[in-house]
Amino acid sequence: MLFTALAGGMGWGIRGQYGHETGAMLAGLLVALVLVYLFGYHLSSFSAARAVALATVAIGFGGSMTYGQTLGLTQDAPLIGNMAALRWGLLGTFIKGSIWIGYFGLFLGLGLGGKKYTMVEMALALIVAIFLLYLGIFVLNEPFDPASKKLPSIYFSDHWYWEPEETLKPRREQWGGLLFALCWLIAYTGFIKKDLLARNMVLWGMLAGGLGFFLGQCVQAYHAWNVDWFQVSWLASFEPNINWWNMMEITFGAIFGCVMGPFGLWCNRHHIATNSLEEKISLEYKTELSLISFPYCSTCNLEFYVFFHV
Repeated sequence: MLFTALAGGMGWGIRGQYGHETGAMLAGLLVALVLVYLFGYHLSSFSAARAVALATVAIGFGGSMTYGQTLGLTQDAPLIGNMAALRWGLLGTFIKGSIWIGYFGLFLGLGLGGKKYTMVEMALALIVAIFLLYLGIFVLNEPFDPASKKLPSIYFSDHWYWEPEETLKPRREQWGGLLFALCWLIAYTGFIKKDLLARNMVLWGMLAGGLGFFLGQCVQAYHAWNVDWFQVSWLASFEPNINWWNMMEITFGAIFGCVMGPFGLWCNRHHIATNSLEEKISLEYKTELSLISFPYCSTCNLEFYVFFHV
């Protein structure tokens, strides 16, 4: 618990210096390395590296989601005291955090489990996931026409509903697409392939991400709502020097790592593959390269979609 929490807290704290997909991958790498070291020590170096690589790339998917304005609903000065905006913003952080770490748990489970996937199976599953990515954006994240003040009905960023007189710059959200794709991958791995480790780890990942992002933002929002108290409390001398955004990130990462380690992977350790140290590579290098390149292609697809529709 301690080591995974420290890895997550440090990784997510550093992540804030980079942001987006690559920043998230740094935190994912540190947590995955600790988890595989603790629970996959019996695996070959190839199997361990594959699990870490899959989890690291997967956590980058969530980095494509916008969330700065979602956090703003809970702490921006004009909204301080607005409990409805606070609740809505925290709900958004829980949903986005769940999706974010859900991908990490899913691909970590794929890498550590003993279930075999053929190249054709993986390709078909991921092609369907890309289709559902765009479908989810269309269903849950449209319409998006800020010039006409037309925004999705479920929208967790700046909205004139909360600040009708303000000049806002709403951001395009794509959490709906990532959610649709994740649900399909859960169904495919858990019910079609019956990959118990992948299925269980994605659920633990969603819990870890939801709680981590929610509670982390609670820390930052509490400060924003109670600045006067902090300035006269025993924290008064420290308060001006504390980066409360980093406090949110560190809390998020620490909870994410804490839940995924002793609760997520430890509870499912009996589903981890029992490969011997002499395991041989069963996939050709072309297949490995194809699997590695796919997440990057998916991220590029999403980014180009957002670019051409803003």
